[in-house]
Amino acid sequence: MYKNYSQKNKVSSNKDKHIPSIGMIAFFSQHKVASNLLMILLILFGIFGLSQLKRQLMPDFGIEIVNINIQWPGASAEDVEENIINAIEPEVRFINGVNDVDAFAYEGRGKISVGFDDSVSMSKALTDVQSAVARIATFPQDIEKPVISQVVQRDEVCRIDISGPFSNKTLKYFARQMRDDLINMGLANVEFEGARDQEIWIEVPSDNLRELDLSLEDISNKLAASSIDLPSGSINSGGTSRQIRSEQLARSPNELRKIEVLSKSSGEKLYLRDIANVYETFEENSPYRINNKGPSIGLVVYRTQGSDSLISQQLVEEYMDDIAGKYPQSLEIILYDIFADSVKQRINMLIDNGATGLILVLIVLFFFLNGRIAFWVALGIPVAFLAALGGMHAMGLSLDMISMFALIMGIGIVVDDAIVVSEHTTTLHRRGMNYKDASRIGAQRMFPPVLAACLTTVAAFLPVLMIGSDIGTIISPIPITLSLIIIASLIECFLILPMHLRHSMKKISQTEQTKIRTFDIYFNKFRDEYVVPLVVRTYASKRFTVIATICLFLMSLSLLFSGRVNFEFFDTPESDTIHANFSFSPGTPAATTELMVKELGRSALEAETMTSNFLGEEVVKYGVGNIGASDSGRGNLLSNTTGSHIGSYTVELVAGDKRNVRNMPFIKAWENATKLMPGIESFVVFESQIGGPPGRDLDIRISSDDLQTMKYAALALRNELRVLPGLLAVEDDFPYGKQEILLEITPEGEAMGFTAEDVARQVRNAFSGSIAKRFSQDTEEVLVRVKLPTEETKNQTIRDIYLLTPDNNNVLLSEVVLLKQRLGFTKIRKEGGIRKASITADVDPSITTTNQVLQLVRKDIAPKIEKEFNVKVEYKGKAEEQSKAFVDLSLALVITLASIYIILAWLFSSYTTPFLIMTVVPFGLIGAILGHYILGFNLSMFSL
Repeated sequence: MYKNYSQKNKVSSNKDKHIPSIGMIAFFSQHKVASNLLMILLILFGIFGLSQLKRQLMPDFGIEIVNINIQWPGASAEDVEENIINAIEPEVRFINGVNDVDAFAYEGRGKISVGFDDSVSMSKALTDVQSAVARIATFPQDIEKPVISQVVQRDEVCRIDISGPFSNKTLKYFARQMRDDLINMGLANVEFEGARDQEIWIEVPSDNLRELDLSLEDISNKLAASSIDLPSGSINSGGTSRQIRSEQLARSPNELRKIEVLSKSSGEKLYLRDIANVYETFEENSPYRINNKGPSIGLVVYRTQGSDSLISQQLVEEYMDDIAGKYPQSLEIILYDIFADSVKQRINMLIDNGATGLILVLIVLFFFLNGRIAFWVALGIPVAFLAALGGMHAMGLSLDMISMFALIMGIGIVVDDAIVVSEHTTTLHRRGMNYKDASRIGAQRMFPPVLAACLTTVAAFLPVLMIGSDIGTIISPIPITLSLIIIASLIECFLILPMHLRHSMKKISQTEQTKIRTFDIYFNKFRDEYVVPLVVRTYASKRFTVIATICLFLMSLSLLFSGRVNFEFFDTPESDTIHANFSFSPGTPAATTELMVKELGRSALEAETMTSNFLGEEVVKYGVGNIGASDSGRGNLLSNTTGSHIGSYTVELVAGDKRNVRNMPFIKAWENATKLMPGIESFVVFESQIGGPPGRDLDIRISSDDLQTMKYAALALRNELRVLPGLLAVEDDFPYGKQEILLEITPEGEAMGFTAEDVARQVRNAFSGSIAKRFSQDTEEVLVRVKLPTEETKNQTIRDIYLLTPDNNNVLLSEVVLLKQRLGFTKIRKEGGIRKASITADVDPSITTTNQVLQLVRKDIAPKIEKEFNVKVEYKGKAEEQSKAFVDLSLALVITLASIYIILAWLFSSYTTPFLIMTVVPFGLIGAILGHYILGFNLSMFSL
């Protein structure tokens, strides 16, 4: 029936005796000191590299973007688009190396992001953008100086929340002290969150202005001229040089009150205190924060590229211990949202998984190999890994999720190589070859096939470096790390291991080598009685074997295409932070928004009770709310939109490995527990994004020249998406703004000498105030604003405003201007000069995938939207990144297959044999797909 394949005969080919004992392998197999020195050098190299490797969640990558930010207080989003965005776009779009120009017009400010090619020097790019903006001569006169900066990658380390029974000014004082202390300790960047900008308000009643025939701008100009510090030159006297300065800058309300405003013909002097109320306050539209104890201020600690997340976090924790007792006991200082813990958690998880795999490998080694041999094979694993870690440091890599994923995959490569060499060496020795020749010849004979196997692995992964876009940058450490592991494995297997095998076999007699162990008896019996007959029968039934294998392959593919096994291109880990963003209609007072924030804090605790099945399990660790701004969640669209009608609440959950409640059930429970107040226009709950390409799971863009048409199309698409199962946090980034009042000067107004710019400036000054001065105080800018009293602007309508004519007469606005109203927009997006709206959503992977949703949108929803509203629909975000990656992967696959064919053709000296071997590759998907199906996981790029 079948032959016994357990070979015991002493076979030593004549070829073995003629294998030359020269070359590096032969030298190291015979030189004990050389191989041990090499091993020690690799270990030291690895220890040094490991001590220098930066630990972080995801790899560093360059950001080739220059941002332009311009403030224009009081301007509508459409005014910003027309006067700022449209002026800058054509100037920067044609700079050498520019890839794309994205622009955003908000109420009161504009932002332009200029993206460059990877090959462009960013210092030159920054200079080119600065020069282009400086050439623009059509900006409105009252805009603030453009702020132009290069975007730098920075990762959040943690957040600190400061609260207590103190005024906002006192809280900010404490926060400023902590920020300065942390920066002095070596942390690169610490920023305020919810710290309102300090201002000095000068409120002048309109009756006083009319009585004196003055405008707010007149008073503002007077203050600007009277309150100033100027150098006045220097004098030389008696051989001594002295600097002369004029110090007249008023920095407090008391100093401002003493400034002379007007000198009458009678000689009477009027001071600011005589006509205005001067006091310190905070910018009324700036966002602020609250927690369950009341007002709070946050500090966000960032790490910059090249710094270590865990070391940065350690510095923060040391500081928190040091300040115990330094501040008042009633001041509550909470360290939360510790992003570095996520880094530590993921690294520890990967280390545990890797250690478990290593232990299993060692157990198998000791079953199949002699104890001494297995020991040296096992020792080679940490040696090769340490060498690879040293190489990672030399290549500028970091210890992160991606590189550690590659390290875990590398365990199998290192072990396979060592097992092949050691097994063949011991086989030669068992068959009668002396231990010296066996160690040398075993390594020399195995070098070509092992090298070929390693080269095919490198050929399979290196083309990944061809993937552009953000995905390619993120996964680039995988092929680099694997290549380093393979190089280290080859060095260990062929230059270090042979000498150790020789030393081990010297102490093992050939009698011991040929002695059959109990495990070998049972294993050989299983092999000979079950495996060999199965192989013989499958080989004898060639057609049946091929057809059965093809059927298994097709069945596996059917699991994928039928949706039983979903495909998620880039699977990101679960976050411990959940955000809820909402918005009322524009113009809603901050007090109303604050009530909704408090409701979210209440409902978050109710969701905790609901999801823990009333068992008291702790789920929510901490919560804090924002009034006037939404939380970005590291990628949320509304993060740049501010206003009293916008709010958010963020909860930090207990670490994922310490709670049974997962994010999706908690999000749904939080949504159900929240009692939405009347007037809410949008409400979304979503988890923070950790790692992976930036952007939301689903990001669909609608473009149209007409803003109103684009808004209607965005609403229609948003409503279609909200009814699809598995979609969460569906929103658009094109919200309606406040009611806009359009001013049109009448012929009577023109006859009085009014211009559109003059009227707009006086109206803006009446409601927003005129900026008289800016000065630095405690490392921050303080703004002096001249305005009408708050109560006066609340109670009067725009028609009641008095304007000052060019000849200093007062006239009602309604007498010289026609007023029209329309609904404006809070934010306008432009990409490449084209207006666009973005509709985004998150995907619940337990229900559907991004690909399945996109297929449905492309087939059924998008064509209907395009036809009904005459707009264009396109796909951005992760979908665009995935499309780009697949294009690059297609080319990479061709290069991979060609490289593998060349390597196999070299090894087998045949043109056809490589094709036969490569036909097996697709069938590897059988196990991959079935494994994911059984375990209930989605197939991802990392799975493949």
